Amino acid sequence: MNKSAIIIGIITLVLLGACRDYESVAYIPPVEMEEYDGTFLEYLSDETSHLFNQKYDSMLVIINAVPGLKEQLEKDGEYFTVFAVPNECFEYSFDQLNTYREQKKLGKELSFDDLLIEPFSVDDSTFIVIDNKIDTIIKKRHYDYRAQVDTLLCRYIFTGKYDTEKIIEEEESLSLESYKYKYQMNVACTRKSASGVVGEGIRDFTFSDMNNSQLKDLWKSTNVIWHDIYTRNAVIHLLTNQHNFGYDKFINYFKDYGNEKK
Repeated sequence: MNKSAIIIGIITLVLLGACRDYESVAYIPPVEMEEYDGTFLEYLSDETSHLFNQKYDSMLVIINAVPGLKEQLEKDGEYFTVFAVPNECFEYSFDQLNTYREQKKLGKELSFDDLLIEPFSVDDSTFIVIDNKIDTIIKKRHYDYRAQVDTLLCRYIFTGKYDTEKIIEEEESLSLESYKYKYQMNVACTRKSASGVVGEGIRDFTFSDMNNSQLKDLWKSTNVIWHDIYTRNAVIHLLTNQHNFGYDKFINYFKDYGNEKK
């Protein structure tokens, strides 16, 4: 693929503000993109083909660490829609998590090495008195942080082909069930007016966590800065590096890591 030919005419990204509650960036008018001759996993690992100097190593780390996930995503006959999350998004989420843990004195800084571990159990002991004798009741609490990371990642992957043409055909908005876990996400794509002609301008493409609600005021949204990269088994949309991986759920999922026995 001729990367230089692809990026001719790209307008410089202008980041608007530092607030990440709703990541807003100046949208880039798309140019014609060739199909990528490989799978979407091969695309994510092929840095020479990436736009904006983005890297997607963190997505690949998770996919390779979750048992069976890589094989499922390479299964013959399957086609996906993937929202590619740049490394910077994961770095920001870990920064937020570790800052919170430091402020609350909850333990060491965490990284993927800590979260992508085998499931484990913790025993809870309760002492009760029966007929003047002390008896012990043991209950097990099960933890699987790797599965929680998988749950979050799969919210960026969907079975089927949902390119911008398909979304616009479906009244410019679609609610989709995420891969494996069927969590509700929303994709919305509109074309703005250009020179007074409705629908002939640049595309405004957002990707939202619906937070289990139909009320849009409760949704968390992020921007797609490039769309419709076609691979052999997926269409890929690129998210802004201002996105917070997991939206607002990353801290809640992992803040108490290491305090399971308390």
